[in-house]
Amino acid sequence: MSNSKEIKPTDGRKGNSRKKSIPVLPVPEKERSNKPAMNQAKKSRKKQYAKKAIKNVFGSEVNAFESLAKKAEEGSYNHMKLLMDFAYGDDKEEVTNKVQAPIINFFGDSIEGKKLKDKIIDVTPKDE
Repeated sequence: MSNSKEIKPTDGRKGNSRKKSIPVLPVPEKERSNKPAMNQAKKSRKKQYAKKAIKNVFGSEVNAFESLAKKAEEGSYNHMKLLMDFAYGDDKEEVTNKVQAPIINFFGDSIEGKKLKDKIIDVTPKDE
């Protein structure tokens, strides 16, 4: 394939030369100051990596827990606590706080207002 002789580096207009391509820079070795945000995909990827590592090292998840139990039996408090938390710990449930807007009743009195009025004792003296 030969280059066409009719293609010129410029077409004659002022400042209309071909731009140089942007060089591809290597990824910097040092720590980044602006780390990318942790999103849901990266969090789930961490779990996948951890499970894959457990299966590669221990063979299965059951074997990993058995080795954890052996360390706990040797007297390691941290291993014992971790094992007990896995076995008997409550599952963390996300608490969702529902924001409820106040209800304004434009048609007469509300039920709560009637209950309050029933509790009020009238102490004005009666003229006899």
